[in-house]
Amino acid sequence: MKKEGFNYLISTLLFITLGIIILSNTNLSDNVQLSKSIQVIIILFLVKISYGCIMFIRKQFDKKKYSYELVMYLGLLLFIIINLFRNINLLIINWNSLNIKDIYNHTLTSFSYFSMLTLPCIVIISLYSVITNIVLIKKEGFKYYNLLGVLLGILSIFGILSSQTIYIITKRLLSGNSQMIIKKSFDICINVAMSYFYTLIIATLYCNIKAAKHEPCYDKDYVIILGSKINDDGTLPPLLKSRVDRALLFGKKQEENANKKIYYVPSGGQGLDETIPEGLAIKNYLIKQGIDSKYILIEDKSTNTKENLNYSKKIIDSHKKNAKISFSTADYHVFRSGIIANNDSIECEGMGSKTIWYFYANALIREFMASLIIEKKKHLIFLLMMIISTIILVLVGYKYNLINLYYAI
Repeated sequence: MKKEGFNYLISTLLFITLGIIILSNTNLSDNVQLSKSIQVIIILFLVKISYGCIMFIRKQFDKKKYSYELVMYLGLLLFIIINLFRNINLLIINWNSLNIKDIYNHTLTSFSYFSMLTLPCIVIISLYSVITNIVLIKKEGFKYYNLLGVLLGILSIFGILSSQTIYIITKRLLSGNSQMIIKKSFDICINVAMSYFYTLIIATLYCNIKAAKHEPCYDKDYVIILGSKINDDGTLPPLLKSRVDRALLFGKKQEENANKKIYYVPSGGQGLDETIPEGLAIKNYLIKQGIDSKYILIEDKSTNTKENLNYSKKIIDSHKKNAKISFSTADYHVFRSGIIANNDSIECEGMGSKTIWYFYANALIREFMASLIIEKKKHLIFLLMMIISTIILVLVGYKYNLINLYYAI
């Protein structure tokens, strides 16, 4: 059994044992004592889940693995840690008066609390995205995909205002507890959805920044340069040029630090509006920078990132088996490219080139939306499970008179 799995098994057994000990020493007829015992078990459970998340995240980072699971575990860890401290605070403040109703309503409002706490961060990201979009359109002209930052800002505003909007609608249509229970259900569903996407946005941003700042080990045999659109005259635009320059800088540093030359694999086919393949354009630039053509293995058939990596890997394998590989791309693109490589069992380390500040936010949103689309079924299932569970929790609380319809965060 692996060490990580053994440690997690021990922590699970420890949690179960502590839970049994706590309950066995609790007077079940004493509501305050029972409530405190349940709250302690909830805190221990959150600690156990946090430990499991930390183990997974640490393992992924140690192995330099990129995955969408990493984003989800990071988001979950953020949510749990905030609610862990909130549950500890509830236990301390209500030590002599805690009851089951307090615990129930406290749990019910956990998503509302999280969405409100992280809202300033999302607002800042949204405002920055809108501002950079305006600059991007001014610099490069109007394009529909240049409005993604504005779209994020609108969705954030919708999330902020939706709860109040639902309150106004239900107030006009319903009265009394019926009005409040429907409003409560909608409030919680909205906050569940907002919390879910907030955690994904924050975790994705963190993973992208960390992946972009990563410097591969100086032991590589090859560096794949992921292509992008070239100029009409076959030269490299700033975005693609920065990727090539990043690879050149790495090759220079590796030769200085490890006395080992690296092979460059410029990758990219020819688009319908391109005069030559991207791989060839990159090769021409590399030669102009003084790289001997014998150290350049061109790949000129690919049409997307997945093909960039897979076609380049085949060329590398035909040149040298079990080679150590790195790849160079734009900073916002390293994380998703790494995921694609891992999913296709391509062992490699990524490095990121700097992107113009006003382009970065829009590009990062594109990457985030691409990840949502790729994993759309998984996200939809998780979100529906969370929403259905919370609605059931609301209805159970209403039936047994546990829910406080006016309970404040």
